[in-house]
Amino acid sequence: MGESERQKLLRKPGLFLAITFGVAWGGYFTAWGCGQRYGDANFDIVLVLGSLAPLAAMFICRKQEGYGFDPELWGLAPHFKGNFLTYGFGYVFPTALALVAGLLFFTMHPQQYDPQGETFIAGLVEGGMTRKQASGMFSSLLGMGVLAGPFANILLSAAELLGFQGYLLPKAQELFGKNAPMKAALACSGVWALWYAPLFFDGYFYGRAYEGFPVLGLLTGLLFYFLLGLSLSYMTLRTGSILPAALSRSGVTAMAAAGIYFAKGEVGLLTGPGLYGVFGCLGLLLFGALFLLRIRRMDRAGKLYAQRAKKQKTLPATGLAKG
Repeated sequence: MGESERQKLLRKPGLFLAITFGVAWGGYFTAWGCGQRYGDANFDIVLVLGSLAPLAAMFICRKQEGYGFDPELWGLAPHFKGNFLTYGFGYVFPTALALVAGLLFFTMHPQQYDPQGETFIAGLVEGGMTRKQASGMFSSLLGMGVLAGPFANILLSAAELLGFQGYLLPKAQELFGKNAPMKAALACSGVWALWYAPLFFDGYFYGRAYEGFPVLGLLTGLLFYFLLGLSLSYMTLRTGSILPAALSRSGVTAMAAAGIYFAKGEVGLLTGPGLYGVFGCLGLLLFGALFLLRIRRMDRAGKLYAQRAKKQKTLPATGLAKG
């Protein structure tokens, strides 16, 4: 690839990143300048608007390229055929991750394991609930997280991933030669993690009271999103759709605190069994390494969606089906 051609290819993701980072980061810094902090009601509005920035950037970039709404091009075409297992895994992935994180934490801290969730229930009772109400709330939170969690936040998750995986992931593949899908997954996951960086200076995920604030939270949060991005990228590259990844992204948010329900004693958000903490990252590291190897093997075997689409001659002009 010549230098001029490479520069031309860089312009498209460059515009996407400028809009995505500019809108989100600009919103955060404006809110902070107005005295708003993470956790304030008005800042929540900024967070929602920021999460829509990747979708807006993708739409603007596609329009500049001469394309309108196209489900196949955007990564919204579901491609159920041949991908039911990936959809199923995307649905159960948050629960599997919560189990792995909990297993790792409670293996190292068995004295803090509360199998019936009695400590959590007692806390609800102290807050004014009856014992029956608290037990029902405990069961509902857990059950709804497992069953409905993948759908609870799927719209915002899809808006985010339509940009980072529906647009940036295939564009990144164009920049790499050998092992392009794997390299693109690494690059896009890193960019996605960096996009969240400013929030960790304001207590995102972990609050502001932990020792080592904000550096430890920043490093753990960046690692969390980077590793999660690898798993989501596999689902997207495998199916040619962002929908399985959106299910998982939504479910991870819903199951983030599931491990804490079964803990007694003092449990930190950074070092406890929750998904956003160190043990959640360890679980994601296991999945991420597995999926990176899987991407590489499927790429070499010609089994990623882009490669299968080429063979079947169903390749659109550009997008996730473009390898």
